[in-house]
Parts: sequence; C-alpha cells; structure tokens
Amino acid sequence: MEATLAERGQVVIPKAIRDQLGLTPGALLTFSVEDGKLVIRKKVDDAISRVRGRFKLAAGDSLEQWMRDTRGRAPNDPIEPWEELRDDIEIPAAIREDHARRRAKWLVENADTIAKNQAAFEASLFTPESVAAGLKRFESVKASARATSSVAKKVQKISKVAKK
Repeated sequence: MEATLAERGQVVIPKAIRDQLGLTPGALLTFSVEDGKLVIRKKVDDAISRVRGRFKLAAGDSLEQWMRDTRGRAPNDPIEPWEELRDDIEIPAAIREDHARRRAKWLVENADTIAKNQAAFEASLFTPESVAAGLKRFESVKASARATSSVAKKVQKISKVAKK
C-alpha cells in the first residue's frame, strides 16, 4: 500500500492497516528510524496498562468472580439461588421453576444469616436521634470555626496596627 506525504508532513494510514492494528482517532503512535526505515508503532499506554498491578484480590476471591461482580452475568452463567430474577429478561419457565425451588431451599438454610444482615442494615440507617446528634455536632463545629475565624481577624488587625 502507498500513501503520499502531504505538504505539512502528514500522511494518511490506509484504512485496512488502521483496522488491522486497531488504530482509532486519538491513538498514540511512536515513530523511530531503524536501519534506515521509518517504523511506526502503536503506543500501548491504555487504561489497563496504567492500573496494572494496583488492585489486589482478597484472599479466597477469584478473578472470575471479580469479573462477574464487575461486568455482570455472562449469558450462560448459572443462576445462583441468592439472585433475584428480573421479570424484564426472558428466561425459560423450566429455569425459573428450578431457580424458585433452589432459592426457597437456600432461604431456609440461610435464614439466620439473612436476619442478622437485615438487622445490621436497619441499625445502620439514619434515625431521628442520630440525625439530631449529627446536627448538634455540626453546629458546635460551625460555632468553633466562627470563633476561630473572628480570632484570626483580630490578630490580623493587631498585626497591621503593629506594623504602622
């Protein structure tokens, strides 16, 4: 394939090559000369490269489970008993029935844990008392900040007078 060098030094990379290399607008390219030849390389500095090695899986977690949690269900993934089926997704009746049976069994087996989690969740919700206590703390911090600010202003005035 050939391309013509434009007056300002620009050249169009043929579409077939752009498609083959996955070059899109904004892609970074590196230019070098090797053995008298111009070499253009796609710079691999994408988001994945920048964050590689920064995230660690907790002990016992698998990459497959993390990917499912991040991306959601793959089309042929098994439906776990703790999952609720959405009505807007077409799922064959036999699979829905099997899921309902397994879910009922799972709910009975895990009733204690579910109740503890529900109680912990409800305890973490805001109550009128916790909101009132939070507002009281906020007002005291605000008053303290106001007092500190007025002292700072007085110190500025005194230092200005002292400089004169």
